[in-house]
Amino acid sequence: MINAVLRLIRDRESVPNILERYFPNLEKRLKLDVAKFLSTLKWVALEEDVNYPPPKYLGSKCTVAVYALLEAGFTMSDIRRIVKF
Repeated sequence: MINAVLRLIRDRESVPNILERYFPNLEKRLKLDVAKFLSTLKWVALEEDVNYPPPKYLGSKCTVAVYALLEAGFTMSDIRRIVKF
């Protein structure tokens, strides 16, 4: 999942391409849930890039960092101490 999120946010790949590449054998209902999650995450990253514009794309980097920390098992209270919003 983290590779899919990186391609979505860092590489700006589309949700359908990511679903085809990383989740080809997923059942339809789960694929729809993953698509909703990725679409929401993409909008959050784009909104953050508007708030913290190029050239550094700090918004996207913050979104990826939070997701990576959640994947690694950190709690939201831990993440709030690590990443300053």
